[in-house]
Amino acid sequence: MGRAERRRTQKLEQKAKIATYNLTKEQLNIAVREQVGKELERIKQEATDDAVNTAMVLLLTLPLEVLMDHYWTKTYAKRIPRFTELVLEYYERWQNGELDMDKLKEDLWEYGGVKLVEGEGETT
Repeated sequence: MGRAERRRTQKLEQKAKIATYNLTKEQLNIAVREQVGKELERIKQEATDDAVNTAMVLLLTLPLEVLMDHYWTKTYAKRIPRFTELVLEYYERWQNGELDMDKLKEDLWEYGGVKLVEGEGETT
């Protein structure tokens, strides 16, 4: 094999390894927007998952601490397991559509004195 053949073979091997694409600016912009959109969706999903997890932790821990510190100071070791079981059961019932959010809010207002107003970020 002569020098010219070796060079030709070497060039063909390099061309076979490197794929070259010709894209218009519009095609490139579409591809970039698509990739950025996918990344944004992934980040939004992660943030949503983190928020839900934080809400669940607070949902379980804050009432437990109040019950232990102020209501069941002597008997909380016996009562807490059943309480958490019931809270999770009610949460599952809500997820399954068995409990109405408006009724739950109404009970919170009537018996707890707390009115949740969506969109305004304030409670009274």
